[in-house]
Amino acid sequence: MESKTKSRVIMVASWLIIIGVIGLAYKFLVEPRLSGRRDKLVQDTSTQNYDHEIKIAHDSFPGYAILRSVAVKNLLDRQKIKLTFIDDKADYVKRVRDLKSGRVQMAVFTIDAYLKAGNVVGDYPGSIVLVIDESKGADAMVAHQRGVAAIPNLSNPNAKIILTPDSPSETLARIMIHNMSLPSLPSNWQSDANGAEDVYKKLKSADPDDPYAYVLWEPYVTKALAIDGVHSLLDSSKMKGYIVDVLVVQREFLNSQRELVTSVVQAYLRANYDYTNQPDGLLSLIQADAQQYGDKLNQNEASKLVKGIEWRNTVENYAHFGIITGSAAKETEKLDKMIEKIMQVLVTTRSLPSDPLAGNYGQLYFEGILRALNTDKFHPGVLSSSATEGLEGILVDTSNVIEEKVREEKALNPLSDDNWNTLAPVAAMKIEPIQFGRGNARILPGSKRALADIASKLKSFPQYYLRVVGHTRAEGDATANRVLATQRAEAAAKALRELGIKNHRIRAIAGTRNAFKKEGGEAQSVTFELLGKPY
Repeated sequence: MESKTKSRVIMVASWLIIIGVIGLAYKFLVEPRLSGRRDKLVQDTSTQNYDHEIKIAHDSFPGYAILRSVAVKNLLDRQKIKLTFIDDKADYVKRVRDLKSGRVQMAVFTIDAYLKAGNVVGDYPGSIVLVIDESKGADAMVAHQRGVAAIPNLSNPNAKIILTPDSPSETLARIMIHNMSLPSLPSNWQSDANGAEDVYKKLKSADPDDPYAYVLWEPYVTKALAIDGVHSLLDSSKMKGYIVDVLVVQREFLNSQRELVTSVVQAYLRANYDYTNQPDGLLSLIQADAQQYGDKLNQNEASKLVKGIEWRNTVENYAHFGIITGSAAKETEKLDKMIEKIMQVLVTTRSLPSDPLAGNYGQLYFEGILRALNTDKFHPGVLSSSATEGLEGILVDTSNVIEEKVREEKALNPLSDDNWNTLAPVAAMKIEPIQFGRGNARILPGSKRALADIASKLKSFPQYYLRVVGHTRAEGDATANRVLATQRAEAAAKALRELGIKNHRIRAIAGTRNAFKKEGGEAQSVTFELLGKPY
């Protein structure tokens, strides 16, 4: 009996040892190849001494969380590079001055903030080397439905737009004013607030019958829409290439320390790849980052932010910088085009008196680092043969590496007649009148530029449909006038299709009212109305 008991003890012990060995093998051999990249990226290092320190001016915006992440820190630790973040509370003029003086070597900006602050300083001392992210719903304009049922209701001498100055909120308002017809919006439309929380408080205490709109960012967008009777007029998910964050490097530092800048860009792209491809990787990161750099976020608030920010991957950066083109770029806007149209918004809405760059937008960015990575066949999930020394023990080369792709804008579906009738009017586009031959539907050559401008604006608002409306004349035969109005609307729609606007986005009709006067007294035979799915 004693012998049998001893045998059982030995057998159980043996099985426990075997199970333990299997567990250890899984933990240290199998699991790292399945999901261990992230553990290795975020685990602490023992590096205490740094050969280089790079100071980066920033603020608490969650879109910069990857740059501030533990993953980036640990990748650079192993190369003895330290990033020190200087929070300037979104004082962009100070940020540009600090770049110019060398107090910081890098800085993050929205493109519009860099354009405006550089104009104040009289210099653009840094080059854009990376597109970080684009707002895709994290910024929005809201209003009480009773006061502002739709954007055209802001065409009111008493209208106000409450926002945080020199922020993406101001830019969103200016984008609307630049692109949409609001002839009676007063010149003193802007009312300043001190941050999104302050805007939210003003919204809560407002008279709901006032013609006021409020521009804020997450998590206050979600809080605002929870107020009874408040709805969204416009948000950044409806637009493309306007509210974009970039990494800017001081030019002298870029020229003298190109390898260090390359190391930072590589580390960022590796961390971006890692967090993006891990389940809840970005969600966990945003919550941790907010706790350290901003206001603590709950799960729902963090989730809204992750959905409202689109972080750019390596291949998308190649497309933005013109390193890959054609079908591989999938209609991604190049950086110079984004800068150009943002500059147009700032100048036409009088945020800037004129274009300080005189159209030379290429001087604002440097594609050399990304071009070199592309030539070297850099992949953020794989260690290349020419990788920087010190990373050999970091990245696990697995067979299931995910290939990065350029994301396409969500396509609008073709609509039936009934579906067209359910679309909600957004606003009429602000355009120069389209000129036609007398008594016919031939578009005059002088209107080609105006049509190209309309097509460009439509590409920047890819989530809206377009109704082209031909207007009749008061005098003459009503039936003949209606036929001509339809023909002119169809001619304008055809011209837009030839400029790259998809056929199913456009519908041409004859209007039910006579041609009306534009500001300055010029009649418009055709108008262009943006339509969206009801919120």
